[in-house]
Amino acid sequence: MTEQGLGHLRICTLCAVVLGLVFAYTSADLPMCKGSDYHFEYTECDVLGSRWRVAIPNKAETCTGLPDPVKGTQCTFSCSEGEFLDMQSQQCQKCAAGTFSLGTSIAFEEWDSLPTGFITHGVTTNEGNAFINCSNSTWTPKGEYVASNTDECTATLSYAVSLKKPGALSFEYFYPDSSIYFEFFVQNDQCQSTDSERRWMRISESSWSHYKVELSKGNNVLYWRTTTYALLGGAVKPVLLRNIQVSGVAYTSECFHCKPGTHSSKEGSARCTPCPADTYSNKGATVCHDCESDKYAVPGSGSCKPRPACTNSDYFYTHTPCDSEGKTQLMYKWIEPKICSEIIEGAVKLPASGEKQTCPPCNPGFFVTNSSACEPCSNDSYSDGKGAPSVLTFHSVLVNI
Repeated sequence: MTEQGLGHLRICTLCAVVLGLVFAYTSADLPMCKGSDYHFEYTECDVLGSRWRVAIPNKAETCTGLPDPVKGTQCTFSCSEGEFLDMQSQQCQKCAAGTFSLGTSIAFEEWDSLPTGFITHGVTTNEGNAFINCSNSTWTPKGEYVASNTDECTATLSYAVSLKKPGALSFEYFYPDSSIYFEFFVQNDQCQSTDSERRWMRISESSWSHYKVELSKGNNVLYWRTTTYALLGGAVKPVLLRNIQVSGVAYTSECFHCKPGTHSSKEGSARCTPCPADTYSNKGATVCHDCESDKYAVPGSGSCKPRPACTNSDYFYTHTPCDSEGKTQLMYKWIEPKICSEIIEGAVKLPASGEKQTCPPCNPGFFVTNSSACEPCSNDSYSDGKGAPSVLTFHSVLVNI
């Protein structure tokens, strides 16, 4: 080896030593990883149906000493409804009260923030202004739904899911504005997308629309994409998404909190029960709470509303059967469920029941019986509805003719 070559070797060796010392110093300088610094994931399944559980840092270069990879569960493994897979023990555990799990399905019903696994980003359109900054043109969580962008950018919401068996995706959407182009498509393992003719979504007439599509076994990436090409001065209404559900997964690694207006009182629940009328619940509730006396709630409510003042439209009346004197009584009742208040200023009271009125006559062809009910006339008799039936005679037949 030449002297020049030996010089390069010495320099490279020194660099390696220095880098090693820097790496050792950096690692030694970082704190040891705690459970909150990382999460577990499974590797892809091999041809034998095996996989490994590995620790993934939540943020790079924040700690050192991640747990070593360990043998994972078989790829055919799954959890039942009401359970989740605890990645630490790799065992199925029951969901706590106030939460639920669909087992081999996952549901996204709340959008206080973007759920884990969802990704959203904005880009400029090919025809758009290249100087427009679209980095903030994303789908935005709004509590009960997620809303699209409304500017001249293309916003994409995506979610990747691996299915152990063929499954399905369903979601609800509200798409009221034709100035936005809204498409949904699925990309599979072979990067093949949904048919171009089926990916364009239909305009919603006046309410939420329901969409369902079959998914193949393996990896599926779901895409929702919106684009506004021209803003004509009017306000553009965004596309809204909610109640996204995917079936065919092997397990869920977490249980979902019951949404407001529902509850689960027992552990291991597969679904949450709506709260009854005049009760409410918050997110993750195990019980429903009664509304105060001056408030009300319809079934499945997350809060109570003040009772409005009662009006004449809040009650109705019925007639009792006619008595022997040919009289009927008016009986007043509140429309159920009663939500109005009678004690608020300007509220009406329920009228007193019992007022007597003359019974109306029976229809022609019917007569009043001793029990004050209307009965049809028998053969060979007739009635104008005001009295007892008359026997049909030959003379009356000639008169009627």
